[in-house]
Amino acid sequence: MEESIKAPDRPEDGRDGSLGMNAGDRCGQAWEEAGKNTGRGSLLAAIKDVFPGKQQDIRSYSPLTLAYIGDVVYDLIIRTVVVSRANRPVNDLHRITVRYVSAGAQSRIVQTLMDSFTEEEQSVYRRGKNSKPHTTAKNASVADYLKATGFEAVIGYLYLADNMERALYLVKKGIELAGLEI
Repeated sequence: MEESIKAPDRPEDGRDGSLGMNAGDRCGQAWEEAGKNTGRGSLLAAIKDVFPGKQQDIRSYSPLTLAYIGDVVYDLIIRTVVVSRANRPVNDLHRITVRYVSAGAQSRIVQTLMDSFTEEEQSVYRRGKNSKPHTTAKNASVADYLKATGFEAVIGYLYLADNMERALYLVKKGIELAGLEI
């Protein structure tokens, strides 16, 4: 059974009768509220506000679930940096991005960061690295793939903990230490 991410009790036309706002207005309001709560806009807080759901302790998430969201967050960070460097054809943007999001690159990055991880981050990394994924990368060794999975788990954990400042610091430092300057 496929689950829906549609907000509960919302009419199909995207209007919220009780507030008289369309979906765009609700998102803008959520972003403003997130900014008030954190001093700046938090994407995670805005998402949780627009799509409310049950709160779960992120330490209870499986390492593969953390890696699942961490993969997207890391990819978004890299794509944002690559796009901000130049307006290029999409094929060029993709070619540049792949150099940083591949399992091999992530493995090199995480190896340079190991001494920078907190105890909690090391624990999340080990859980991710030691997980049993059902797939592997086509162009990477199993060892590199598992290290990349551990790294993605750390990024996912930091995102769900609403600690993007730390995630961005680790990505930037890892890229620099691995000699992969963007």
